[in-house]
Amino acid sequence: MLTPDPLPLREHFFDDRADLAAALAEAVAADLRGAIARRGQARLAVSGGTTPRAFLIELSKQALDWSRVTVVPVDDRWVAPDHPRSNERLLRETLFQGDAAQAQLLPLRRPTATPESALLPVLTQVANEALPLDVVVLGMGEDGHVASLFPDLERRDIGLQPSGRAPVLAVRSASAPEPRITLTLSAIFTAPSLYLHIEGAKKRGVLDGAARDPRSKLPIRSVLSGAPVVPMLFWSP
Repeated sequence: MLTPDPLPLREHFFDDRADLAAALAEAVAADLRGAIARRGQARLAVSGGTTPRAFLIELSKQALDWSRVTVVPVDDRWVAPDHPRSNERLLRETLFQGDAAQAQLLPLRRPTATPESALLPVLTQVANEALPLDVVVLGMGEDGHVASLFPDLERRDIGLQPSGRAPVLAVRSASAPEPRITLTLSAIFTAPSLYLHIEGAKKRGVLDGAARDPRSKLPIRSVLSGAPVVPMLFWSP
């Protein structure tokens, strides 16, 4: 039996995670400068969690006209913006420092009880002020999820569609303790620059398995198979 070729990736490997963070920051900053030069503004979506912290700090040090940059979280937990698990808080503590504090942040969370109750205003703002994106930096969980698009996602027809009308989705998953709100792949795929930031051997195994298996239902497989551009993988053990 022939083994399918893996889906394409433009891979950048680093022995040291600090070197990865610095190189990824330089690459993203170059893309943002290019967007500003072309259109006078740039739009960036970045992931939360623990993995991107060093990258976000390095990105904040990059020299560019941050006043022309709009930043939106790829997803967020439905917790208060000062909660330790809030991606909005992570961005304010890491990226929005120094000159980078001049950038505009578009939070996904609203002061409502549920993400479903805030979905329409969030969707409207994202569609009007964040899209099309210029750069997206995605992470991946050990279960193959990206953003808050989990393997048990109920509305795969919305969240994992490579093109569609809904840029934002409210999510509830057995894998996540809190409700969440997330960009869909149709929103993520508006960016001409798509990065995957993955660290650790276990995650790399999940990624490689999904890239080789055309039957895989993991969300990362939908990213690799549906992206209109070849994703750029920044990986370190």
